[in-house]
Amino acid sequence: MVLVVAVVIAYVLSGVSFPYLIARAKGVDLGATGSRKLGGSNLMQSVGAWWGLTGGLLDAAKGIAAVLIARALGLPLETQLACGVAAVIGQAWPIFHGFDGGRANATGWGFALAADPVAALIMGVPLAFAVVARFVVRPHPRRLVPLASLLSFAVFPAVIWEQEGVTPSVVAGLIVLAVIVVRRLTAGLRADVRTGAPLVRIMTRRLLYDRSELQARGVVEV
Repeated sequence: MVLVVAVVIAYVLSGVSFPYLIARAKGVDLGATGSRKLGGSNLMQSVGAWWGLTGGLLDAAKGIAAVLIARALGLPLETQLACGVAAVIGQAWPIFHGFDGGRANATGWGFALAADPVAALIMGVPLAFAVVARFVVRPHPRRLVPLASLLSFAVFPAVIWEQEGVTPSVVAGLIVLAVIVVRRLTAGLRADVRTGAPLVRIMTRRLLYDRSELQARGVVEV
């Protein structure tokens, strides 16, 4: 019962979208602006870099808080991890936004940082490389960051597994990876399918680059 209550609370509270609230305070509806994603990247493009960074950090704090609060309450490791996973799910499919939220990347990274800081540091290597390349390489690569982001979530459980074998943290990391993948593949999928584009192309772009067919065609901003 404690596990169920803790997980439900973590899910519900994580459904509060800080980027959405910040944007609304600025008179912007993220759901109808830019990439239409309720995340820090869209907030950054639509409102400003500082606010985008703030929204992203607050989203990451959801994953951190879910694990650390459960730990502070003396709950078992499995419950701590379950709360972190619930926070990621709450960010992706929030109850307060019609179950249509962000991509949950920041919340997933926050979860990883709280669950295993060393593995989280290692998982950040490909992402850091991609971010640097995004600003240094010319012409600026536009697909490297989302690809590195996906890779980072695969690296996290792999690093722990290599050192410790199959542990609850490995299982939780794989579940978070699955959440990230499912969210990428399904968010707004119907609109893409209606374009008549090949399904394989649609799904490949979504999985690897987190790009919809509408974004590829310039109908929706990247």
